[in-house]
Amino acid sequence: MKKQALTIILLLVSLVTNVQAKENDGWYFGTKLGWSTFNVDQYKNKNINNKNTHGHELSGAPILGLFLGYEFNPYFALEIENDTTGFFPYLMLKKNIENKQINSIQLATKLSYPITDELKIYTRLGGMMFWDNLFSKEDLRHIFTKNSALFPNVSLGAEYTFNEEFITRLDYTWKSSVEKVMNLSMKPNLGDAVLSFAWKFGKSSINDMFSSYSIPESENKQYVALNESINFPFNSTELKPISNDKLQNLNNKIKNIQSKNVFIMLSGHADKIGNKEYNQKLSEDRAYVIKNYFTSHGISQDQISIQGMGDEYPLTDQICKDISSKPLLVSCLAPDRRVEIEVLSD
Repeated sequence: MKKQALTIILLLVSLVTNVQAKENDGWYFGTKLGWSTFNVDQYKNKNINNKNTHGHELSGAPILGLFLGYEFNPYFALEIENDTTGFFPYLMLKKNIENKQINSIQLATKLSYPITDELKIYTRLGGMMFWDNLFSKEDLRHIFTKNSALFPNVSLGAEYTFNEEFITRLDYTWKSSVEKVMNLSMKPNLGDAVLSFAWKFGKSSINDMFSSYSIPESENKQYVALNESINFPFNSTELKPISNDKLQNLNNKIKNIQSKNVFIMLSGHADKIGNKEYNQKLSEDRAYVIKNYFTSHGISQDQISIQGMGDEYPLTDQICKDISSKPLLVSCLAPDRRVEIEVLSD
């Protein structure tokens, strides 16, 4: 069993390595830790009155797991995970007690409802299968029978993303046997309370594609162009932590430019929520925040020009046009809340 669990872990890690190289949007990989009401004794021994050697009922067990997911958009994702539920021998009260653990593999869809850019609530719908031997023909033969080890499940939880990369989430999962589902029983067999941590990777970054390029030398003049885009929270001019990192990196590149004739153009933008006058002012204020950053780092304000574009040039015009729910719309319009930075030098 330990070899099989190790095989699943290595499989998940290899998947991470392969998909990371593709640099697609939405991949994330994480680990989970929690407590399950799943009774390993009952599953393995079919003993309803199972107790340990000290007479205490084993009403639950810790659960550890790894998961890999792909988020197609802010509202929909697919996940695969491998969990180990139960106690290892050295954690038991008696050293010679039989190893009490079981493995499971799960596929699920994740439907999310963004509250803010960072916070969302979600539900996961899927099915999991407990296994002693994943390649056993006997186990596979009984997957869709009343005695199946397959458990349909539903989860409810909340998720918070830090610095647009690191995810923490807390959820509770209800699992019910195929037999109860077939009998239309609404009382679930099991429940898992789980805390998870994940890392987003492989995101494509369109801005980075144009972050630094040079135009060939012509007539003894060299032209350098640097481009960056800084995003802002909804109805805010506050810089995110990741934006400070981007600005610091851009500022270092500007200082490395050999020419002293450096000119910076800042174009502020707002999303379409709100009236035109308010969005115009908000877009200008966002541009001034970026200007203040550069001037505080030694760049003369005479080298910086500002223009507020209001909500006239959205990036999400077609994507978000049919969304009526304001929280969903706020999340969808996130790319529009930005300041575009262009640096020129000759």
